[in-house]
Amino acid sequence: MKQRTISAIILLVVLIGCLLISTKLFGLVMMIAAILGFNEFFDIKYSENIKKYRLIKILGIISLTSLTLNNTFYHIDMNITILLPLIILTMPIVIYNDNKFYSINDALYVIGIVYFLGLSFGNIIHLMDTDIPRCIFIFIIAFITDTYAYIGGSLIGRHKLTSISPKKTIEGTIIGTLMGVLFGSVYYYNMVGGVTVFQAIMLCLILTILSEMGDLLFSSIKRYFEKKDYSNLIPGHGGILDRFDSVIYVSLGLSLILSMF
Repeated sequence: MKQRTISAIILLVVLIGCLLISTKLFGLVMMIAAILGFNEFFDIKYSENIKKYRLIKILGIISLTSLTLNNTFYHIDMNITILLPLIILTMPIVIYNDNKFYSINDALYVIGIVYFLGLSFGNIIHLMDTDIPRCIFIFIIAFITDTYAYIGGSLIGRHKLTSISPKKTIEGTIIGTLMGVLFGSVYYYNMVGGVTVFQAIMLCLILTILSEMGDLLFSSIKRYFEKKDYSNLIPGHGGILDRFDSVIYVSLGLSLILSMF
């Protein structure tokens, strides 16, 4: 528990530090995180044939980078940016014409990863470009909710929340939600503004729930492939996807809410 908490604090400080130093630096950090996340998604499925699929992975990373960094380091029409991964990642089907090597199911899996991570991390970068306090906010919500859910579950958790993640408890989820709402609403009301206290609380409540949902969704993917963690990159957490699962859902949720009001 101590290692997990320390890792979360260090990661939060590093991310906020990069964001405050330079928007370009933060964009590069998010690009690297997206690539590492792609690598984890890719390896979790093709771990026994990594060398065989090396070219596919390279094409996937190229496609992912074009999506993630668009409108930050360059400005290409979004329709073109979205179309390119589709073309690049379906070409091997025609070139190899071998379903045992690279089938349409493989192509759709890789394309899905590229679009999901590329658009998600691109959205985080977009939030940074438009409003730095709000960008910091999504990390606060995700990290606080996850950390306190883990601490609460470890200390007083008695009732299992779901079979998707055996260690998650109802008590831990409640504590994580309460602390996420507390810290998040105080931050949002004072640093972002433009809302009442009640609106800040309701916003944070919705986002903490999305944070928990993101965590559970990514856990279900791990369980499907019979893996405990996506990797061992971050001490106490696992891989990039183990840490950014909640951040992705919170950022997408916040962007959706902001677009509605």
